[in-house]
Amino acid sequence: MERSGRFTVRDAIEGADELLAGSACTERGEELRPTVELERQGRIDYDWTREANLGHPYGRTLAEEEQQLGEEAELAEQRERALAAAEAGVDRAGSATVQNRRESGERVRDFRARGVLGAGGDPGMDPREQLDAKTLGDVNRYGMKLAERFRGPSRAALARRLAEKVACQGMGVTAAVLETKAEVAKSVDAVQPIASIDEWMGHPRYSIQANVEARIRTLYEPSASNQQQVGVIEDDTGTAKLTVWKRSNVGNILSEGDRVRLLNVEVGWYGGRPSLAATSRSNVTILEGGDGPSPRN
Repeated sequence: MERSGRFTVRDAIEGADELLAGSACTERGEELRPTVELERQGRIDYDWTREANLGHPYGRTLAEEEQQLGEEAELAEQRERALAAAEAGVDRAGSATVQNRRESGERVRDFRARGVLGAGGDPGMDPREQLDAKTLGDVNRYGMKLAERFRGPSRAALARRLAEKVACQGMGVTAAVLETKAEVAKSVDAVQPIASIDEWMGHPRYSIQANVEARIRTLYEPSASNQQQVGVIEDDTGTAKLTVWKRSNVGNILSEGDRVRLLNVEVGWYGGRPSLAATSRSNVTILEGGDGPSPRN
């Protein structure tokens, strides 16, 4: 028996049956079909005179086919030019290298010009002209020191880079020197003598990296579990402690007598002497193998 004023589950079931029955009796919506205009445009866009099996799927417009044919023709023309250049003995790879270097240099100059303009400077003006006598003297002195420490840029070029950072970017001389040193040190040829490393210390705010080529003089048993190898390296100018941390993932195992190239090693102090540490950002290459022992953890 139904209760007055209440909606029961039975009422809901009976209502659903009525809805289903009503929907079965109604007519379905009109089937979507292309209009006359769409069919006419489809016949215009599709070329029925083409030969079969040309790799053009059904329904492609004339614009798409023309674009594909143009790309195929351009590739064929490039191939013909390459074959003709090869027969004539033209060094296409060499010319491409020269062109890439020229364009790369232009992009670098444009980038530096934008940086100077963004800082309120004039790309046609030497930034050293905007410095006072004392700052200019510091810039020239540090430019000379950088030129002595690295192979590559000249003293004048390094001094100009320092002046750009000081005059155009508002950096202090110390920060400009350290940032310029880091930029130059990214080059593989920028190798520092060990004796020059301690001159860049004393600035705990900055992370200092160095590139060194030296020989492994002595290796010790590591005293800490997170050390892979510990020893002393030397070159013609001095010696330094070297620590290779396990987390650096350096795959090479060093031996006494090895001549190695260390790139992007962290610089610190140990017992009043410069200390180098190979981290995950460092690269260790064995240039010449030694025949000494190789203690490691």
